Amino acid sequence: MAAPAALFAPVSGPGGSGEYYRCLAIARALQARCPELDIHFLIHQEVSLERDERFHYHPIPDSPTKSVGEVVEALRRIRPSLVLFDSAGRMTQFRAARRVGAKLAWLSDRPNKRWKGFRWRMMALLDLHLMAASGQANPRLGLLERFKLRFFPRLRTRFFSGIAPAPDADRRRALCQAHDLPESDYVILAPGGGGYTHQGRPVPEIMLDAASRIHEQTGLACVMVMGPQYRGDSHEHETVRVIDSLPTEDLTQLLHGARLAVIGAGSMMTAQTLSLEVPAVIVPAGGDDQPPRIADFSRRGLATAASMDEQSITDAAVALAQDPDRQRQQQQAVHAVGIRNDVVDVAKTLQALIEKHA
Repeated sequence: MAAPAALFAPVSGPGGSGEYYRCLAIARALQARCPELDIHFLIHQEVSLERDERFHYHPIPDSPTKSVGEVVEALRRIRPSLVLFDSAGRMTQFRAARRVGAKLAWLSDRPNKRWKGFRWRMMALLDLHLMAASGQANPRLGLLERFKLRFFPRLRTRFFSGIAPAPDADRRRALCQAHDLPESDYVILAPGGGGYTHQGRPVPEIMLDAASRIHEQTGLACVMVMGPQYRGDSHEHETVRVIDSLPTEDLTQLLHGARLAVIGAGSMMTAQTLSLEVPAVIVPAGGDDQPPRIADFSRRGLATAASMDEQSITDAAVALAQDPDRQRQQQQAVHAVGIRNDVVDVAKTLQALIEKHA
């Protein structure tokens, strides 16, 4: 018999890539629990992303939502035991997944995507709805959601907080040595995917200029991770360590050792950073979901907000770097609302679906 297969279909495109990296972390945790599992990804054919050599990658001309026929054909060809759509997909594709006998999971990371998962037609197809609830101490289903679930006893729902690889002190030490960084007490800046622009300038270049100013004003070593989708020419700097991109596991290690982080406010990046309880400045690095997240996290003291310009980023980062009390307050606020890394628990939930399929 053929080995069971899982297919991940995250949003992917030239801008952000948080959904892909979230799925990649989940896939790695799932394979650690199910070594015999064949794991497949559908990704935009023109996007350069970190790939895991153990997994199978299938290029499609656009994001899954806009590549209806290609996704349906991939489902027919792979015939997976499990399909996870992360913020992407159409009803035609969901029905195709059911026709090949797959268990169907939907991941929502913002209110409109969560609402989609609770539409009647969608609920009739789903086996699992994973809902991001980063920054919510006790997330709960709404009254209408609970009412609707009574009609679909097969459908399970689960909240999760952050999704990130686990910290590894030895790996962090090796990374710091490779990039000429102290093993702790540095500032890391990372926009996320790195593919967005602001007022005609690539976002990573704005953050790189801010990194230079932060170093000048604090004396702290600064490392700038430009992002896998950055396409500019800034690959070196006199005073800032510049890294074009890092595997998600390595980015986690560098975040874990930082005094503070300046990050784009994407759902994956914020969850990854805050789950490690790293004091953070968050900036709108691209995507309509980021400004509301910044306002919410800033209001609740989970992170410090800054706008997308060098001076605002510098002022916010320098003030936070020089104020240990504010750093502790942020860490305590993050801990109090239960932001954590749920990657293993999500993998367990998906494993249970695959076992039901068998």
